[in-house]
Amino acid sequence: MRTRQKSRVFTLLAASALLAGGSLTVGATNAAAADWTFSKSAVSDNGSFSITSYYNGTYAGAMVWNADPGCCGIPGDAFQVVDVLSDGRGMEAKMISPVTGHVATTRGHAATYTSPWNTGDLTEGTAVYIQLCAVVGTYADCSLAYSGRA
Repeated sequence: MRTRQKSRVFTLLAASALLAGGSLTVGATNAAAADWTFSKSAVSDNGSFSITSYYNGTYAGAMVWNADPGCCGIPGDAFQVVDVLSDGRGMEAKMISPVTGHVATTRGHAATYTSPWNTGDLTEGTAVYIQLCAVVGTYADCSLAYSGRA
């Protein structure tokens, strides 16, 4: 039980560090960087992971999947997005599989904004695939659908 609780605290700390990284940039120059790039974290022991988005090398936002409940009221089988770049676009994550219709979005909110947790009970160990997009109107720049587990 203590190991599981330590894992949850580690997941929370890793997600917090990721969300606080608003000023991080990747090493590519603006000329060499694609407009939107996405990066997936390693999947933790409990199945949690995150996807980070960059616009021209500047940290723009992220999606965090939390497989198990954590401290401070963080639910399990839940994901949320954060938008930190005031560029007129929002961040939106969709659960691609299993098909649940779950979406976490910052649409309609000025940066910096973190969406509420989007949650639903999944069978333990279920593979989940989530895609993160930078959205404006009907246009979206999206990551691959990355996987973790419930």
